[in-house]
Amino acid sequence: MKKQFLLLLITFITFNCYSQIAFEKGYYIDSTNQKTNCLIKNIAWKNNPTEIEYKLSENSQPKKLTIASIKAFGIDNISKYVRSTVNIDRSSQVVHNLSEDKNPIFEKEALFLKVLVEGKAILYQYVDSNLNRYFYSKDGSNIEQLIYKRYKITDNNNIGTNNRYKQQLLVDLKCPLITLSKIENVEYKKMNWSAYL
Repeated sequence: MKKQFLLLLITFITFNCYSQIAFEKGYYIDSTNQKTNCLIKNIAWKNNPTEIEYKLSENSQPKKLTIASIKAFGIDNISKYVRSTVNIDRSSQVVHNLSEDKNPIFEKEALFLKVLVEGKAILYQYVDSNLNRYFYSKDGSNIEQLIYKRYKITDNNNIGTNNRYKQQLLVDLKCPLITLSKIENVEYKKMNWSAYL
């Protein structure tokens, strides 16, 4: 009896997990700026995707599109991603892997960035396993990474932090509502950024 119950429970959990992945109303914009309304497989990406699966209708066969073939995509009222070639610092934040350089080490990459906040300024997020980076643009400017980096201080084995993102917010997002005291309290993590953008 216990084995049957356990098997039934595992089957229910497995079915429930798979049933939550669905094709939902959305769109993609291809490299020629043509927007196509479609159904996109919503797999609630933990990491930013490099491809999507979509269908043109409920009964059509699913197809895949890669980051090279689309500029943006979105699932209605859920998420929006844009492709951008950006400078990204992939320096580790794990203590035993920290570098001794406090400056970011940028590499140019084409990425899908998740749009978190839109307005005169736009806030984006990129997640890849334990790597979490935020980017921003203002009034159509190039997308730049908000700089946050932990590093080893060689003299005493302490850990330092490059919090340049606070200066970037203060200088680039000039607004009477954005004060130095508010910026000093902004942490480099997902939160309600709408007060700052």
